Amino acid sequence: MASLVMAGASASLQLSAHWWPERDEVDALLGRAAEELEVAPGDLIVAIGGVEVHGVTLIAREDGGGESVLAHSTSSGAPPYTTLLTAPVEPTLVPLVKEAFSGSPGKLLVRFDATLETERVRRELDVGRALGAAPSGERHTFAVPDPAEPPEPVPATPEASLPLRITVPVGDPPVHRLELSGTDAAGAPWTVPITAPGTAPARLPAGESLRLTVQGEDGSSYERTAAPDASGWVVDDRALGVVTVTCEAPGRDQAAAVAIEVWYQPAGDGLPDHRGLTLTPPARSVSWRVASGRDDLDGELVVDVSETDGSGATVPKRTVRSTTAHVRI
Repeated sequence: MASLVMAGASASLQLSAHWWPERDEVDALLGRAAEELEVAPGDLIVAIGGVEVHGVTLIAREDGGGESVLAHSTSSGAPPYTTLLTAPVEPTLVPLVKEAFSGSPGKLLVRFDATLETERVRRELDVGRALGAAPSGERHTFAVPDPAEPPEPVPATPEASLPLRITVPVGDPPVHRLELSGTDAAGAPWTVPITAPGTAPARLPAGESLRLTVQGEDGSSYERTAAPDASGWVVDDRALGVVTVTCEAPGRDQAAAVAIEVWYQPAGDGLPDHRGLTLTPPARSVSWRVASGRDDLDGELVVDVSETDGSGATVPKRTVRSTTAHVRI
């Protein structure tokens, strides 16, 4: 099997070959041996001798007799000593290889170098002659278009700044003050303090990350980091580690009164929180935000419940504890 693949001025060749006598060669050898031994050819048994193939070389032979080695390989090491030769073909040798593929002898040779028993032998296979006698399906020539040159990438000019969008109410609990900091394209550090939504700039220096410092009313603080998205810098509750807490008191009479006093104690670097709230009918549900410094509550809510029933009688005080952001009392 032989294949020649051409792409513009370049080409590559793949050829499989084996060192093994064909049936007509074996029959001829048996006939001569039978005559010499004066026996019938059917009385002779052919056995495999000791063969060691040292190497297989693919050679292009020009009209003047000059040879060019295209490829060198080993064989399978066992009968029929098959080898697969693959090689690039220089442009000047492509016409010669094409002639061999068309059946012209003496252009392309496969040379086997081996030892038979104790004798060093060399055998040449004429590729043109072999392909001329082989079915056309065993040889192929392919032409493929020249590969398109990839366009030179145009480096994107990095933006000196990115838009800033803040969706959290800075200045109201739990975020009393917000500080944004990072480094610009030149590596110089910068810091922007924000105390209210109107004090935030429209853009910030571009970078890989943004440091967010969240400060509470008592001066305690913690840090988070954020990365830009397709729209630029976005500062929202999730980026700040602010979680919405909901407390509800269903099933009460319309005239009942429910008031709560809530303490939040973060487990990590979040901001403690304390507030008193009233759950009014009909929903009797209230929500507020706490700065846990994490993506979840990451701490404990302690809820003291003060309540009167529909007749105005006082319900004994009780305390509810929760480690989730939804409290039902």
